[in-house]
Amino acid sequence: MSFPQTPILLMLGLLLACLVLAATFVVCLRRVRRAYGARLRLLAERERVATGLHDTLLQSMQGMILRFQGVSHRLAADSPERATIEHILDQADEVLAEGRHQILALRMPVVYGDNLSQALAAIGQSLQENFETRFRMVVSGEQAAIKGDRGEEIYAIVREALYNAFQHAQAGNVELELAYGCEFFVVYVRDDGKGMEQPPRGLAGMRERAGRLAGTVDVLSLPEQGTEVILKVPGQICYQAPCKPSLRHRLLAWLGRTESQG
Repeated sequence: MSFPQTPILLMLGLLLACLVLAATFVVCLRRVRRAYGARLRLLAERERVATGLHDTLLQSMQGMILRFQGVSHRLAADSPERATIEHILDQADEVLAEGRHQILALRMPVVYGDNLSQALAAIGQSLQENFETRFRMVVSGEQAAIKGDRGEEIYAIVREALYNAFQHAQAGNVELELAYGCEFFVVYVRDDGKGMEQPPRGLAGMRERAGRLAGTVDVLSLPEQGTEVILKVPGQICYQAPCKPSLRHRLLAWLGRTESQG
């Protein structure tokens, strides 16, 4: 026995399908709202903690350093006590810089795939203001949205590289380049500083994060010519949607194959 295909039954079936789609949309929308709300609460808590640390701990420590500097200046230049105090002050400056670094990490913005470049630009501008070193960002290739969790990992790696460039390179200029390629997403952090004799601070952690993305972190450095940190992540790992080569890239690939055959 089969039901007659009357217009009423067709309309009821269409209405039922619309209701199912509407219910699915509402459920997905609620999930997105909950996730977004949780991220906003996390960001607000980080900002509260960072502000508290900056306004209490770091400011108090800065005040103590200034007082010790005043005591040191009243001592004879060749006295052992002054040398000891100056050594302690150097250590205190390092602790203070590390504290600022940790506060900067707490203030890490919520990173989504479509705002990774804006988040990295913001951190570069913030470091420029704190260290008075010129910052420039370059974007090449066609920008593509990065998967959310991948974006946060990439942000953390690049933030560490930028902080090292501003804090330790003694550079006049720092440049950040984002290169969106189909095969790889590549980030370059360059400075014109003194170069490095030892691996940069946090390199092991940066490489560990990159490894979770099936990526690599390489460091190129020459004395008095600067340093370049290169993060390379496969496009199929980090992009939200499959990358399609542009007409220019397809043409270059075709020309390359033609030359090789000739």
